[in-house]
Amino acid sequence: MPTPTELAQAFKRAIDRQDAAALMRLARTYHQLYLRMGDKLDSLLLAISKLESPTKGQVFRLAQYKNLISALETELTKFSAFTEMEIRSNSQAAIELAVKQTEAFLRAAGYTMTRSLPTDAIYNMLGFLQEGSPLWKRIGELAPYHTQRVADALLEGIAFGYNPAKTARMFESVMGGGLTDAMRMTRTTQLYASREASRAMYVANDDIISGWTWYSSLDADTCMACTVEHGTVHSNDESMDSHYNCRCTSVPVVIGYNDQVQTGTDWFQGLSEAEQRNMMGSSAYEAWKEGKFDLSDMVTRRHDDVYGEMLARTPLEQLIQK
Repeated sequence: MPTPTELAQAFKRAIDRQDAAALMRLARTYHQLYLRMGDKLDSLLLAISKLESPTKGQVFRLAQYKNLISALETELTKFSAFTEMEIRSNSQAAIELAVKQTEAFLRAAGYTMTRSLPTDAIYNMLGFLQEGSPLWKRIGELAPYHTQRVADALLEGIAFGYNPAKTARMFESVMGGGLTDAMRMTRTTQLYASREASRAMYVANDDIISGWTWYSSLDADTCMACTVEHGTVHSNDESMDSHYNCRCTSVPVVIGYNDQVQTGTDWFQGLSEAEQRNMMGSSAYEAWKEGKFDLSDMVTRRHDDVYGEMLARTPLEQLIQK
């Protein structure tokens, strides 16, 4: 029978597979969107090349410029709708997986779950997934925001006298922001839904689950805030408020079952100097070795309009001031 820690690792792998599949779908869809912009961008660059010392005003009045910006906003609006569908379906799948995982945790500890919750009920209780929430408002702003960014970048390129090749590269770079935002929102919402679904199950079974333990990947890519949080124990009424793109999950604390999790602080202390420096950054590492702050000081919280309080790494200047 696997231990809760082994189950947590398996759960993370399952969530990672869901996440990777969702991000791949977003990337493929966005790539097609970008390709559809190719002809319109080429037409604009050709029109600009025929102007002698083009100005922002001249480019702004070009029919090719207006066609490109109009088509881009239309395409980004469609992509926003696709992103919303991905978030809804991925969140539902993450909730279903979290419910099954809680059942597996309890079986491994020798318990039978006393109460389950319908996945639809869990979905409906998550505030960030409700209609009219800041999440959906933010997704609705994707198209106008990134269309404006592209428009501003094109006009700025003209003002600086960029040649067509450089303008095309800049267009590609700025266009990438829309995909990055969509991926970040999709991944973060899926992971938040998973964590809150797990916690809802812990609360429903609080006669045998007294709380939960923070569990991170503990690898070179783990942020220092999550590293410090790893292994800390929390009550069921405390939500797992992590940061955007965080890969952490939780392990239920089952009454009468001892599955000790090494703390992230102890794990970090056992790394080599090179590994510690790589994770912290050289400046932070030197300040830490000089005793200017403790590892626990690296954890702070910041407010986010969608998710509320979110985990963050304390900036170095604040650590030194402390």
